[in-house]
This record gives sequence, C-alpha cells and structure tokens, in this order.
Amino acid sequence: MDLDSFEIDLEKCVTNLTDDLSQIHTGKASPELVQDILVNAYGTQAPLKNYATINVADNRSLVIMPWDKSIVENISKSISSADMGFNAISEGDHVRVHVPELTEERRKEYVKVMKDRVEDARIAVRQVRQKFMQDIDESQKGGFSQDQADRLREEGEKMVKEKNAHIEEIKDKKEQELLTI
Repeated sequence: MDLDSFEIDLEKCVTNLTDDLSQIHTGKASPELVQDILVNAYGTQAPLKNYATINVADNRSLVIMPWDKSIVENISKSISSADMGFNAISEGDHVRVHVPELTEERRKEYVKVMKDRVEDARIAVRQVRQKFMQDIDESQKGGFSQDQADRLREEGEKMVKEKNAHIEEIKDKKEQELLTI
C-alpha cells in the first residue's frame, strides 16, 4: 500500500491502453498493425514480430522480411486471414502488406472500438483505486493513523484524476487521428 506501487499500477493501465490503441489503424501503415498477428510456423503459433522484421515502405504499405524465407507463405496467409482488411502479397523472400484507405463507415467503427478500449482502461483504473483504498482501510485497522490514511487517500485520488485526464487526452488524440481523412 505504497504510493509508488499504486502509481506503477495506474501507469500499467495507461500503457495497456496505448498498446491496444496502437493496433487500431488510422489508414497509415505502421508495424504495430500486424506485429501481433499469429503466424503458424514450425508447428506452433506465435506473433509475427517473433518471425520477421516489419518495415514501413510508404504511407500505405509495409514490407515484412522473415528471418527464415521458408515461412513467407505462412506469414502471407496469416495476415490475409486475420480479417483486418489487409492485402498481403508474397514477393519472393518478403511479404508486402497494403493498408487500405479507410471508409467513413470503417472510421466510425474504429472510433467505437477505441471508445470501448478507453472505457476498459477507466474500469482498470477504478479497480486499482478500489484496491488501494481497501489497503488503506486494512492498514488503519493495523495501527495507521487517521491523518496518514487521509493523506494517502488524497494523494491517491489526485493520481487517479491525473491518469484519467491522461486517458482522456489519449482518447481525443486517437479519435482525431481516426476521423482525419
């Protein structure tokens, strides 16, 4: 029940949100769009980032260079079947992925998905806060003074407000990215 670990837990909520939102594409090519797609290779499934280097060729395409050229077809199939709207083409020893232009309807769908993930982050922050407050209550029973408990509660609430404001900033920025044509 220390403020440093509380802040670390809150920061994990924000970091998870940032990671989740990086996978919602804005019509621009970025390695984060495909790096976590599961690829079947060597009898197992693992994220694409474990098998290849992913580079941005231009605003609309990625080039994926597998470390083992024998899995080029597996990578291409996995990306095409990931149902993310990407067109993956095997080009000899690498795979080229074309990122399609987003339609207005698709942009609105992505905004809804983004808002759901933001709400999940807010819920996670509330859960971390609730556990912190319970820990303070437990410590009070164990001899913590009322003043110490009140100070910790106040500091905790301040941190929660800051993280919620940061989450809101992230949401606004991502929404603007998604709706900008």
